[in-house]
Amino acid sequence: MNETYFTEKNVQFNVDALDWKDAIHKGVALLKRNGFVNEKYADEVINNVKEYGPYIVISPGIAIPHTRPENGALGVGVSLITLKEPIYFKTLETPVKVLISFSATDNETHLEIIKVIVKIVENGLIDHISSINSIEGLNHLIGGGTQ
Repeated sequence: MNETYFTEKNVQFNVDALDWKDAIHKGVALLKRNGFVNEKYADEVINNVKEYGPYIVISPGIAIPHTRPENGALGVGVSLITLKEPIYFKTLETPVKVLISFSATDNETHLEIIKVIVKIVENGLIDHISSINSIEGLNHLIGGGTQ
């Protein structure tokens, strides 16, 4: 990963999603388009949520779709989408507005991505991110620099 985590290639703002499964597919589609995951990755994430519950919702407003490397990861990647309308996961009362999908090829290479996600949550940036409409604004907000 470089210093600028989010670029035009891995971010989409104000995405329309029918439900949580559609939101996962749309976030993971950016990873697939950039060659980080194969076509089964999103389905694996969805199957895990169905089996284990919405473990990918790590704080109110944010989900981090991901699954084990052997479930379709081809490289270390990250994508971010904000949703036009928040979506709900079954059993959770708080809607999700931001999805940061990521892939990893082992248990360590994605740690920089996790640090960025933790920074976003700890600094209370989820609502701010959900209302941003520019890559530059997003990277400035999270301290990733500009392009």
